[in-house]
Amino acid sequence: MLNAFQSCQKDLGNYTYTNFDSLKIRGIDTAYLAYNQKTFQIKPDLALISGEKVDPTNYTYEWYTINPSAAVLNDDKKKVLGNKLMLDTIISLSPANYILHLRVTSRSDNTITEFVSKLSVTSELGNGWLVLNDIDGKCRLDMLNYNLTSLKYEPYQDILKNFARIDIPGTPKLVMFLNDRDAITNKYANTVYVGTDKMTMSFNNQENTWTNFRNLKKEVFRTTGEDYHAEVIQQMGGGGNPVYILDSEGVLMQQNVTQNMVYGSTINRLNAGVRLNISKFIATSFGNYIAYAVVFDEKNQRFLVHSSTNYTLLIPGSSDPELFTPEAMKMDLVYLERVLTSTNQFYALLKNPANNKLRLVRFTHQGTIFNPLAADDIENPYGMESAEHFAADPTFGYIYYTVGGKVYQYDPFNKKHSLAVDVGTRRISKVKFQKLAFGTGNPRYNDFSKKLMVCTYDPASPNTSGKMEFYGISLSGTPKLAESYTGFGKIVDVSYRE
Repeated sequence: MLNAFQSCQKDLGNYTYTNFDSLKIRGIDTAYLAYNQKTFQIKPDLALISGEKVDPTNYTYEWYTINPSAAVLNDDKKKVLGNKLMLDTIISLSPANYILHLRVTSRSDNTITEFVSKLSVTSELGNGWLVLNDIDGKCRLDMLNYNLTSLKYEPYQDILKNFARIDIPGTPKLVMFLNDRDAITNKYANTVYVGTDKMTMSFNNQENTWTNFRNLKKEVFRTTGEDYHAEVIQQMGGGGNPVYILDSEGVLMQQNVTQNMVYGSTINRLNAGVRLNISKFIATSFGNYIAYAVVFDEKNQRFLVHSSTNYTLLIPGSSDPELFTPEAMKMDLVYLERVLTSTNQFYALLKNPANNKLRLVRFTHQGTIFNPLAADDIENPYGMESAEHFAADPTFGYIYYTVGGKVYQYDPFNKKHSLAVDVGTRRISKVKFQKLAFGTGNPRYNDFSKKLMVCTYDPASPNTSGKMEFYGISLSGTPKLAESYTGFGKIVDVSYRE
């Protein structure tokens, strides 16, 4: 272990160095642990070995760190923390191991004494649930941070205020964690997007910090209007895989840094060039490195495909046109999802606008050819056509949908509806199964990704009554409550920072 010590070191200035044992310091440990964005203090005391009293005002002080892994002497290599005997600062260093120095210089003769110890910087916030709340129409981001020591989640409220020190105007819309690359630096960024109806902020969370952020507008390579924001963000999973954004101007964009594609160009158009109005449901070929997304043209009631680095959409065909004609559905889209079952299939729930009858189409794809697995009319006893929220189970392929305070389960293979969860007078604000950005090899991640998340609140006290609960799903039987977390407001969206 590196010990705290005093030394005489060469300096570029015109200084005389003291005999290192004439001035000593008390109150500095051999090693420290500090948390990024948290207060860090050391209260040392100066003394002379001879016993003579020391007047601290006769010296100047410099606390600084050296990053051994940085090759060049610049801001990344050396970072000044303070210029007083007592160190009292907020750590803004990235998580890493540093050498901590206290340089004491005599005002009378420029004699320098150096004290050195070890500093390890970590982040208080590592991995956990990012929970976006609506508090009186304003945005608040909370986090359930997973403590690797206690193996439990620890709640942190309003991390944008307390860690990023910013306020995002507008009504909250989305939060999304991506294991992606920064289009400007080409480095991995582990981006967290937090968005409202006025603005979407992009946080580079690679070092588990919240101080490196910018407006999404700065990542979009075209002119954008006032209150520009993302409406939908869909990832494809994996390190640096393509990301799709449908923005507030109705433009579908793709970013794929490894293929030199950046946000800006309109891809929701055919070769004719006219921008098409597409549904908010975007289903990607999740987990693949080559971009592939299925979207729905609302006006023309048809599916369209984006593939690879194309700057336009393609019209798909069907391997069985008698069962399924994706280019001419003549129905409205209710819900679209890529369901991560063993067959990795697309679900499309459609409604006949004339009679509100529903049809569920399940299909796989081979390029722009859709291979239908089934196209079934749905008997609808519980008002599925007017459901507010949908989620698709990645294990058994069930569809969960909410009507009022009830969550229903639809089994598309046995064509059966059943009541899954009843929250009584509480209101449901979100249901989902969490898709993993890259941590598919983590057993804990895989466990929660198979559980149904149900977020609710009490309409009498929406700012304080928010609850996030997880239900275990089985092949037969009612979902069972496995975990419950409280202390939220009205939960708008949830993502997991892996």
